[in-house]
Amino acid sequence: MVFLSAELTAAAWWASILLLKLATFGPIVGVNGVKRKVFANPEDTKWKGGEVKYNHEFIERLRRAHLNDMENIIPFLGLVFLFAATGAGTLSQISVTSMIFTASRILHTVSYLGALPQPSRAASFFVGVFCNVFIGAKVLCHLF
Repeated sequence: MVFLSAELTAAAWWASILLLKLATFGPIVGVNGVKRKVFANPEDTKWKGGEVKYNHEFIERLRRAHLNDMENIIPFLGLVFLFAATGAGTLSQISVTSMIFTASRILHTVSYLGALPQPSRAASFFVGVFCNVFIGAKVLCHLF
């Protein structure tokens, strides 16, 4: 059995939640495309019928929300593990920053898919960006 520090364990716990969010979102996009018979590739229409359509509002919202998650969660994963592994963050800083980041990504998805009025999506996006910048700055300051 591998023993991790409390800081690395906290980073791994929050990273697991975020990775599960990423891992389930792709299939959700695919299932919704099949359900609505909307596909991005002609060969897929032969399998279940339907049409090639690049502008279905809900499918595009799902796809863009997933893309936005990838653009923000992947950097967070690297940063939070650096935060924990280098000793730049305390257990409480790692846990609280990870909790805030995770909540911001969930709220971003809800506001995106629910087409909630702005600034709900923008606010949740920038909270996540702030978490990434905070962690990155703390790591850099700690190392230099």
